[in-house]
Amino acid sequence: MFFLPNASVIRYVIMFSAMMMATSLAMAEQAWTLSQSIQFALQHNRMLGVSALNVQQSEAEVERATGQLLPRLDFSSGVSRTDSPLQAFGAKLQQQRVTAADFVPGSLNHPGYVNNYQTRLGLSMPIFSGGELWAARQQASYQAQSSSLEYSFARQRLVFQTITAFVQARQAHAQLIVREKAVEAAEKRWNDVQQLKQRGMAINSDVMDANVQLLKNRVALDAARNAWEDSLDSLNQVLGREEDHRLLLAEPVLNFQNDELAGLLQEAESKRADLQSLIEQSYAADAARKASRSGYLPSVNLVAAQEWNSDTVGIKNRNTMMGLMVDMNLFAGGSDRARIRVAEAQAASIDMMIHDKRQQIGNEVRQAWRAVQTAEMRAHSEAEALSQSEESVRIKTLRYQQGLEKTSDLLASGVALDAARESEIRARHDLILARAALMLAAGQLHEGAVQ
Repeated sequence: MFFLPNASVIRYVIMFSAMMMATSLAMAEQAWTLSQSIQFALQHNRMLGVSALNVQQSEAEVERATGQLLPRLDFSSGVSRTDSPLQAFGAKLQQQRVTAADFVPGSLNHPGYVNNYQTRLGLSMPIFSGGELWAARQQASYQAQSSSLEYSFARQRLVFQTITAFVQARQAHAQLIVREKAVEAAEKRWNDVQQLKQRGMAINSDVMDANVQLLKNRVALDAARNAWEDSLDSLNQVLGREEDHRLLLAEPVLNFQNDELAGLLQEAESKRADLQSLIEQSYAADAARKASRSGYLPSVNLVAAQEWNSDTVGIKNRNTMMGLMVDMNLFAGGSDRARIRVAEAQAASIDMMIHDKRQQIGNEVRQAWRAVQTAEMRAHSEAEALSQSEESVRIKTLRYQQGLEKTSDLLASGVALDAARESEIRARHDLILARAALMLAAGQLHEGAVQ
C-alpha cells in the first residue's frame, strides 16, 4: 500500500528543484574577478612552484653550511677477520689479550685467523679554517636571501602575466560580442536591402554588397571566436588551471596611482626585487672571495675517538684518543691563486650586472610611464571616435530610410562603426596593460594592487 503525494507537495518539489537548478547555474556562471584569478595563479602556477622550491633549496644550503661549523659525531661498527701478521697482532693488542706466547717467532709469523669486532665513536670539530667555513656560511645566507627576492619578483611577474592573460581574454570576448552584433546588423541590412529591391528601391548590386558584407562579418566572427578560445587557453595555463569549462571574466580593476616619473624612478630603485637580489648576490660573491683566500692559511681541527675491540660480539676493551690536527697547504700547483681569480672575476661581473640592471630599470620605468600617457590619450580619443561613429551611423540610417543615402555609404559607415568599437576595446584594455607594466617596472605590482 502506498500514498500519492498531493498537488501542493508536487508543486513544492518542483519549485525547490527549479531554485536549486537556478542556483547551480548561477554559481557555474559566476564571473571570475582579476583578484580571484591572481590568487589562484599564485597557488597553482607551476613555474612559481619551481621558484619556491629554489628558495627551499637555498635555505637547505644555509643549514648545510651551518652544520659544517658544528662538531661532528660519527658512529661505526664492524667485524674483520685476518691472518696478516701485523694486523692480527694489532687486533690482539687492541683487544688487550696479547700474551708472551704471541711474541714467539712462529706465532708472530703465522698467527692464524683473528676476529675483531670493533665499535667506534669519533668526534671532530673545526677550530680554525682560515675563515673558509664562516665565509661559506655567509655566502649561503646571501644566496638564500637572493633566492627569496627572486621568488618575490617571480610573484610580481606572475601577477603581471595573469593581468595580461586576463585582460587579453576580456578583450577577445568583448571583440567577439562586437562581431556577433556586426553579423546581426549585417543580416538585418541584407534582409532590408532585399525587401527594398522587391519594392524597386534597390538594385542587384546593393543586394550583392550587403551579402558580401555579411560574409565578411561571418568570417571575422569565426576568427574572433577562435581568438577568444585561444586567449582562455593561455589564461588557464598562466593560472595553472586544467578544467575544460570556460570562465566568465569580470571587469579588471587596478589600484593605479598616476605618480610623477621622478618618484617612480626612486621607488623602483628601492622596491625592485630583482635588483635587490643581484645586490645580495654581490654580497655572496664577496664572501666567496674571502673563502678563496683561506687556501693560504692553516686549518686546525680537534679530533677525539673512542673504540671498543673484542674477538667476540660485545662492547669491551675501551681505547681512547684525543688530538689536535693542523693542516697547511704549502703548494697546490697554483690552484689556490686560480680560485682567487675566479672569485674576483665573479664578484666583478655581478657588480657590472648591478649597474646594468639599474639602467635597465630606469629605462623600463621611463618607457612604461610614457606608454601610460599615450595609452590614456588613445583611450580617450577612441572613446570619442566611437561616440561619433555611432552618431554618424544613426544619422545615415535615418537618411537611408528616407531614400537620401546610398546603400554602399550605409554599409561603409557600419564597417567604420565596427572598426571603431574594436579600436575602443583595444585602447581600453591596452591602458590597463600599460598601467600594470608601469607598476611592475616601479616594483608596485603585487596581489594587493588589484581589486
